Amino acid sequence: MQASLLIIGILVAGFVFGNLARLIVPGSQRLTWSETTLVGIAGAAVGGVGVNLATPGSGPTEFQWGTMLGVLGGSILVLVVVNLVMNRLGIRHPQTDRLPAGQLIVAGESQSVEFKRTARWNVHTGGRDPKLELVIAKTVAGFLNADGGTLLIGVNDDGDTVGLDDDLRLMKQPDLDRYELWLGDHLERCVGKPALRSVAVSFEAVGRQGHQVCRIDVEASPEPVFLDEPGGNREADMYVRMGNSTRKLLTDEAFDYSRQHWG
Repeated sequence: MQASLLIIGILVAGFVFGNLARLIVPGSQRLTWSETTLVGIAGAAVGGVGVNLATPGSGPTEFQWGTMLGVLGGSILVLVVVNLVMNRLGIRHPQTDRLPAGQLIVAGESQSVEFKRTARWNVHTGGRDPKLELVIAKTVAGFLNADGGTLLIGVNDDGDTVGLDDDLRLMKQPDLDRYELWLGDHLERCVGKPALRSVAVSFEAVGRQGHQVCRIDVEASPEPVFLDEPGGNREADMYVRMGNSTRKLLTDEAFDYSRQHWG
């Protein structure tokens, strides 16, 4: 009985400290719940050993507070190391913490979520707009070069779901299969085929009216991704998601960012 309670206590503590570490460490921590718990348990071991070595003669109260801080610090350290290893090896969990599109819309745009009303159709000119198509590719590239994220097409800046009807007008046959095919070809031309391994396209019906929304889930790329405009010069620009916007980096900025982000 005591052994069972001890095991349960270790698992609960690992779960708590692992999730605290995920809240503290910046960026998208794409780990499963079991992996998060293991991070907390490993962090407890590392932190506990560190505290015992640093304060061998501490009193009970000091030891308890010191142990708590040590365990949290150890969990953060282990989480950072795990993320570095996973990014280096290209190990990711695309479906981890995947919230329905409706919940993402309610939460609003953020570091990891972006809304676009259309991907091709300019509502002001009433026709195709290549600049809008390029914005989609820039946003995906920005997520690839940062911590990943989700782009929702068919949602305006206010979070209102408008669907894909405008974009579908540009298809010879207005169906989602052809829309996905166009989107895949467009992204392949702009960011390259290798980068598409970190990109998943799907569709969800959202709201009472059931408007179809195109969902592009992007995982953090294990290496830098550069963007070329389709049909234009191969300038190989780097875009990065910063806050709730996607920004183009200058050459020296791109070099420094790549060195810091990917080592």
